[in-house]
Formats: sequence, C-alpha cells, structure tokens
Amino acid sequence: MRGHSQAVVAELRGRFLRAVCAVLITLGAGPAFADFASAKAAYDRGDFETAVEEFLFLAETGDPSAQTIVGVMFENGAGVEADKTQAAKWYRLAADQGNAAAQTNLGFMYDTGIGVAEDNAQAVKWFRAAADQGADMAQYNLASLYALGEGVEQNMEEALRWYRRAAEQDFAPAQIRLAEMYGKGDGVVQDAAEAARLVRLAAEKGNAKAQYLLGNMYAEGNGVTKDYVKAYAWCGTAAATGITPAAECFEHLRRLMDDVEKDQARHLTKEYRARYGTKTGS
Repeated sequence: MRGHSQAVVAELRGRFLRAVCAVLITLGAGPAFADFASAKAAYDRGDFETAVEEFLFLAETGDPSAQTIVGVMFENGAGVEADKTQAAKWYRLAADQGNAAAQTNLGFMYDTGIGVAEDNAQAVKWFRAAADQGADMAQYNLASLYALGEGVEQNMEEALRWYRRAAEQDFAPAQIRLAEMYGKGDGVVQDAAEAARLVRLAAEKGNAKAQYLLGNMYAEGNGVTKDYVKAYAWCGTAAATGITPAAECFEHLRRLMDDVEKDQARHLTKEYRARYGTKTGS
C-alpha cells in the first residue's frame, strides 16, 4: 500500500495495537479465565515481563486471544525484546483460528514487509478475512488495496464497497477518504454535499483532520453554505490539537471577519472544542 493510504494506516497502528490488547484483555480467555485474569492484572500494573510470560503460557495452549496479545507485545517490545518475526508467528497462529485482530495485524505485516516478506496477495487474503468479520481497519485497508490494484486486480467498485462498510462503522479514515473521492469525482459522481456530510461525521466524532477539512469547506462554501464563523470554529477546534495547517487557517479567517463575527466565532469555537474536541485521534 502506498502514499496517502499507507500513511493513514501507519498513523493508526500504534493506537490500534494498544486497543487490541485492551479489548482482548477485557474479553478474557474462556476456560483459562483465572490465568488470563492474572496476566491481565500484571499487564494493568505495568509489569509487562510477568504479563508476557503468563500470556505466553496461555498462547502456547492455543488460546487465540492470548496469541494475539503476545504478538502485540513482541511487535511493541513490551516485556520482551521487540521481534517482528515472532510477532508475525503469533499473529498467524491466532489468525488461522479466525481472530480478526490478528488477521488485521498479519495483513499489515504482509503489506509493509514487517516481520515477513512483503506479499500484497497475502495482505489481501488476511485483510479480507478480518473485513468479512466486520473489522473496520481491515475493511479500509482492503479497500485501499483494491483502489491501488496491489495484491488484487484494481477494482474501484470493490474499493468503494469496502470504504463504505468501514465508513458506516464510523471509521474516520474511511469517511475522509470517501469524502475526498466525492469531492474530486474520483470513481464516483462528484458530489460536494456528500463529501461535506462524510467529513462532518468524522469531525463530530473528534477527528482533527476532518475538523480542519470541514473548516475549509465552510471557508470556501464547498458543499456547505459559506460561513466564516463556523469555518473559524472548526479550524480552531482542529488547531487545538497542534495541526499546523488548521492553525494557519484559524489565523487567516480571523483577518477576514469583523468584530461581531469574531465574537461569535470565539464563542462557537469554545462550544465546539468542548463538544467535538479530539477524543480518540482516530
């Protein structure tokens, strides 16, 4: 996967790996729950060496949740020396048992050549397996590979189908990518209003990039009625996260407004930051 899509996925990977651990640890491990609880307690108190030892014991008994967690810990170097090859090994064991998180992680490794030889066809295989189970990041990655024609014959209809499925789960990168496609008429009929609708969905969930894009849409009247006050508020909300272009947009809009608009914009920015301030960075 190249360019825009790979950059987005790489940005999300650290948070996704942490989320995998959090979710799987919360779920527990069925019959081995007591052992899983002990490993979880060690993980929660930051004793990663003990946690990885206990999760490794469970993983070796064949538990796919534990196998995935061990893979994450090897990939991140949590409690063990970072070893991408070992991470891939444990992901594969869990992926073969149908664990969607492991399938997503293994797909990413094949896509980037981390821990395994780069193989786009294998990436497609594992992303599809997870996507079919409803994994939003896998759906997004699969869509990107269809759009690029990497590991699979290029097919924009399939790309759109998977982007939409991820977007319907409020996966912000998919909503933003679809918005870009509608904005440019890339593979779809150009529709600025639909682009704005999709960007708004992500912006209202706290995605800073979407907030910046929506601010620009209001500043230019692109897909929405031009409104400098709302443009200022959205760019100002995004700027609070440290996004440089949003801060520049924020300052530019300040120079375009009169005193009444500035006062309205300050109040609306405060409201938007409280309501829509970045929650997950997704």
